[in-house]
Amino acid sequence: MTVHVSNVSIKRGERVIVEDISFRIAPGQFMAIAGINGSGKSTLLAGLSGELTVATGEIRIADVPLPEWSLKELAKRRAVLLQDSDLSFPFTVLDVVLMGRSAYNSGMETPRDLEITSAALEKVGLSDFATRRYTNLSGGERQRVHLARVLAQVWSDSPTPDSTHPTRYLLLDEPTASQDLAAQHRVLSSARDFADAGGIVIAVLHDLNQVSQYADQVLLLSDGHIAGLGGPRDVLTPELLESVYGVPIQVIEQPTLAHPLIVSCRQD
Repeated sequence: MTVHVSNVSIKRGERVIVEDISFRIAPGQFMAIAGINGSGKSTLLAGLSGELTVATGEIRIADVPLPEWSLKELAKRRAVLLQDSDLSFPFTVLDVVLMGRSAYNSGMETPRDLEITSAALEKVGLSDFATRRYTNLSGGERQRVHLARVLAQVWSDSPTPDSTHPTRYLLLDEPTASQDLAAQHRVLSSARDFADAGGIVIAVLHDLNQVSQYADQVLLLSDGHIAGLGGPRDVLTPELLESVYGVPIQVIEQPTLAHPLIVSCRQD
């Protein structure tokens, strides 16, 4: 039930954006993709989602090559939250989140769809927003509505994957953008809970302290190549981070926390 990426390269037009990327991620894990702007993070996520076709290599989900999945079956197993998922129509929040259930019904929501939608809204802290107009929300609130939508799309009632409830996959592109501090933690806690319940999360994150706190694995990209791959303490080192980001960085062990703090320093 893993996601297995083997020697993958992805182009945009004629330009190779990411090259020779390989990793494996198992159920129950949260992988953060980090790196500077333009390093290929969103392009790699687009390849993992199937939005972009790989130029070379292979992506396998549950040991099945990504192109062999039917769109409907893939929609039931894998959900994608993009950086920009905005809508211009005055749907209610409930209507937007119900869009995540479209692969399970024929256009008419069921009581179970409504139950899952309500649970997803509660998960992202928007239980009281169901009847509000989406277009009247702030940017951060809109992004959390879309997080609820993708959670509803791959919702599972099983505490662990099994033959009846197979592994689900959540791909998130900068999910904490436009969020205040409390909302950032709610978003990432929701993703962490999804992984802890046996799902797989792959998220593009810019904040290295969020990476340190929430991720099991870190894929650090530099100029479209892997600069580091492994656990947070293996990848989030001053030497490696300074080589990628080009600024002095301190990694501080804090005795009251289970994860190190990443501090970037002013350049004189």
